[in-house]
Amino acid sequence: MKLVSLLAMFIIAGFMFTGIGKLHLPGDPAGNSNVFSQRSSEKTDTANISTMDDYYLRNGQMETGSNNIVTSVVFDYRGFDTLGEAAVLFLVVTSISMLLFSIIKGKDLEETVLTDSDGFPAGMTRIVSIGTVLMLPIIMAFGAYLVIHGHLSPGGGFQGGAVMATGTALLVISSFVVRNLQKTYKLFSFFESLGLTVFIVTGFAGMGISFLHNFLANNDGSFLGKVIPLGTNPGFLNSGGILPILSTAVGIEVFCGISIILVLLSRALNARGSQKGGHKC
Repeated sequence: MKLVSLLAMFIIAGFMFTGIGKLHLPGDPAGNSNVFSQRSSEKTDTANISTMDDYYLRNGQMETGSNNIVTSVVFDYRGFDTLGEAAVLFLVVTSISMLLFSIIKGKDLEETVLTDSDGFPAGMTRIVSIGTVLMLPIIMAFGAYLVIHGHLSPGGGFQGGAVMATGTALLVISSFVVRNLQKTYKLFSFFESLGLTVFIVTGFAGMGISFLHNFLANNDGSFLGKVIPLGTNPGFLNSGGILPILSTAVGIEVFCGISIILVLLSRALNARGSQKGGHKC
């Protein structure tokens, strides 16, 4: 058994060092420097292509209708891999929920946050409380922008969802989200499941050709089917096919999943502090 394990380690190390040996040196052009020259009008063009990078760069914009090549890879060419990443986050949230099950269901742990005469959480400075009220709309708007424009510019579901989750962290820190724990958990849990469900349903919608086939892209006049011209351009919001749908679904799932973790861990710390006679926020 030890011999088999040792052999497996050598094989894995061999693959790793082989891959490292094929990495581009810093400053060197990635792939063929002529990858964009003499691009034909065909949707798929394999001329001047020597690596997978070349293929993505030469064909990603036309095949997926996305100006952001990173998004076209994440949600189109490697969409199934992205589904696995979203499922991992879902399993993490589920595991934490199972570990903190007593806190979620324990009615004796429900607490009502004391507020002052102006309705702000008691024991919290006005700088934090008012800052939360002012910053939350900006944070949520910026996160939503990253999600919605992920197929046109840097951003996407994972980045936008994480940004919006910082709004939840701010609410937790300022003690605005500690009351009605069960309702808060159910709300975030519902939308997290909804995001993952939309991703899977959208994948099955293209099953006439393949799972996660981008069946909406490059169909002028259709929903999200606006054709983007080849080359440098700002793109169109109504483009990318299923990419904006998948990005939005992942954004919702990431936002709600991280929010669940933040709320539960914060409440667990508060419950532990109250059991030791500490101050309850």
